[in-house]
Amino acid sequence: MTNVSLREYNREIEGLIESGRIDEALSHCQHSLKTFPMYIETYRLLGKALLEVRRYGDAADIFQRILMAVPDDFVAHVGMSIIRDDEAKADEAIWHMERAFEIQPSNPAIQSELKRLYGRRDGTEPRKVRLTRDALANMYTQGELYNQAISEIRSVMAEDANRPDLQVMLARAYYQAGQKVEATEMSMALLKKYPYCLDALRVLVDILPGTGRAEDATVYRQRVEQLDPYAAFVKDSVFQSDQVDDSAVSLQRLDYQPVDQAEAVQPGWASSLGIRLTSETLPEARAERAQASVSFEPPAFAEPAAAKSEADIPDWLRSAGWQESTGEAQDMLPLDSAAEA
Repeated sequence: MTNVSLREYNREIEGLIESGRIDEALSHCQHSLKTFPMYIETYRLLGKALLEVRRYGDAADIFQRILMAVPDDFVAHVGMSIIRDDEAKADEAIWHMERAFEIQPSNPAIQSELKRLYGRRDGTEPRKVRLTRDALANMYTQGELYNQAISEIRSVMAEDANRPDLQVMLARAYYQAGQKVEATEMSMALLKKYPYCLDALRVLVDILPGTGRAEDATVYRQRVEQLDPYAAFVKDSVFQSDQVDDSAVSLQRLDYQPVDQAEAVQPGWASSLGIRLTSETLPEARAERAQASVSFEPPAFAEPAAAKSEADIPDWLRSAGWQESTGEAQDMLPLDSAAEA
């Protein structure tokens, strides 16, 4: 095995997914997660790979767990929309795609897909997708108009207070506007439900040192570093981990050896987590966690019609860089939001 930076390794895995070498990509994801078991970027790749081979139950499990750490994660919401659409759950598919639209309102592929979903539900596609207050708030934030963003977010939350994605956006806006008390309160409220909410943790890591709760900042920093190992090497704010050199975090690259799926055996790390390998259904241990976890779905809808069979990755997603594959997925390591590194 040779050493490779964690980011470079993920870029290599992304290339494997794009070239259709899915089983190889999954093996590398699993290998990386043995060293960095809660690294969010690797889980995004794992979710994409599982989506490529239509292991929708496993992909949904990964995307839902990502959303527990990053409630406004673009990739996870797009992935969940594809999965719910395949299950003929139109309202849930729309709900997730609307969240993706709010994150990237100018993305033409997302606009097109959202119109298609509306058309399937309503019988007629709208000419254009209306800009929501949520999307407007995100645009204000990107434009550093934080007070306007705060006003818009609070207006939306007055009607829908249980949106963790909006709560995270509000915590960030308060922090960026210098409103430390409000940012701290919102972040603490988020952590009561989502103890590994990445941006809530980041806000507290930056604010709490020098206060009476400085010891708590140490605990929160440890969690941030579990989700983002590069955060351990930042010089200033943990929000700036993207500025850390790639080489700061490394691991040994897996010497990949193809395994005949028919002869594959359950690895020890899966057994230790109570996982039973299957390509058809969620393991019991995972199902039990799902029942106990907070849902990142809209309220329950009517029983859907039969799902499409063997649906291809949609054209709009393919154009965004996710390619079809004929590979078969291997075993996966599920993310436990309460896991220890």
